[in-house]
Amino acid sequence: MTPIVPVLSILLVSLDCRRVVSGCLDSLRRSSFRDYEIVCVDNGSDDDTVEYLRAQPDVRLIENGANRGFTKAMNQAIAASSGKYLLWLNTDTIVRETSLAKLVEFLDAHPRAGIVGPRVLNPDGSLQAQCRRGMPTPFAALSYALRLDRVWPNHRRVSRYLMRWLPEHQAAQVDAVSGCCLLTRREVHEQIGVLDESMFAFGEDIDWCVRAAAAGWEVWYYPGSVITHLKGQGGAHTRPYRKIFGLHQAMWLVYRKHLSARYGHLTTAAVAAGVGVSLIVAAATKFVSRLPRRRQPA
Repeated sequence: MTPIVPVLSILLVSLDCRRVVSGCLDSLRRSSFRDYEIVCVDNGSDDDTVEYLRAQPDVRLIENGANRGFTKAMNQAIAASSGKYLLWLNTDTIVRETSLAKLVEFLDAHPRAGIVGPRVLNPDGSLQAQCRRGMPTPFAALSYALRLDRVWPNHRRVSRYLMRWLPEHQAAQVDAVSGCCLLTRREVHEQIGVLDESMFAFGEDIDWCVRAAAAGWEVWYYPGSVITHLKGQGGAHTRPYRKIFGLHQAMWLVYRKHLSARYGHLTTAAVAAGVGVSLIVAAATKFVSRLPRRRQPA
């Protein structure tokens, strides 16, 4: 008997996310789109995430027993899945009733679109700007780091990274969408290969989108589908120093893979130095913030 292949494979990577993963799964179960499977890879949770997921009959759980990184875990989830479309979804997201259906309908209607991402909102309803991005060129990254893109949001070169000039409700081709909710075709995966496991976590979404575009696929931001991303709940955020290192590692790897050929050695050296300094400052700031505070005398 031929096995039934779902249209959509929903792929989760869990790590100490018990507080939020149940809300994510509940929202999926309320979805109007039902032709899906859920595959979750757990990266060695220390809370009761694994026990909770084991008890969910609609979740196929793979237990790593240790933190192997987001990209390795996502590659495991993809390998274990069978759907026509692959949805990377963070466990700290809440989808709306029509979110999945609208993303699937978009790819069905746009055969050259290999990747689509929704409009992602913060819990307060504001736009999470990282849901549509341009390439983080040295100038764009510096403008973002110095917050110049907030001063001149309509200047396309200054605000290139987060594309602040693009209206929130306007669909557009972009360089990258957020990996918190990224729908791609299995064909794309078969053409460009697995996620780059040298990226432990972070940056893999930009890398995936750039690789897909280089292979001739379109990358789209589609605000007709909307989700909420709680952000910072579980996952890498429970390991703050691992997160800081992963973010900075991703900055360097994305630059080295996709941008360094455009620039000379001096620019590349400046980028490497900038990433290094940013890493040291971020780690030191986090260390100081975690020191016990002295009580003020009464």
